[in-house]
Amino acid sequence: MRHFASFALIAAAVLAPVTASAENLTFKLENKTSYMIVKFYATPVGGNGKRVELLNKKGLWAGKSRSFTLADDGDACVFTTRAVFEDDSFYDVTNKVDFCESDVYTIEE
Repeated sequence: MRHFASFALIAAAVLAPVTASAENLTFKLENKTSYMIVKFYATPVGGNGKRVELLNKKGLWAGKSRSFTLADDGDACVFTTRAVFEDDSFYDVTNKVDFCESDVYTIEE
């Protein structure tokens, strides 16, 4: 099972910063690995939020990116994530991700 040792979270507040108040959280997921991501989970930290699988069986090819929206179920900004790759390897983020502060999320090998 392959484990991805390098992971980069890039905060790029380019044109419109994401706000946390009762709005959905939108971010772009970039796959800069050489494998397709087949599942991408996001779980709010704290509170009663549930884990959400964002790719919906569509996958994210190597070298591609896609925008996603997390429905705001309260004041959740901070999430844990898991990317599952086509060979069933996975990457769990050990640090929590604040999607209110970051609008680009990059996974690299």
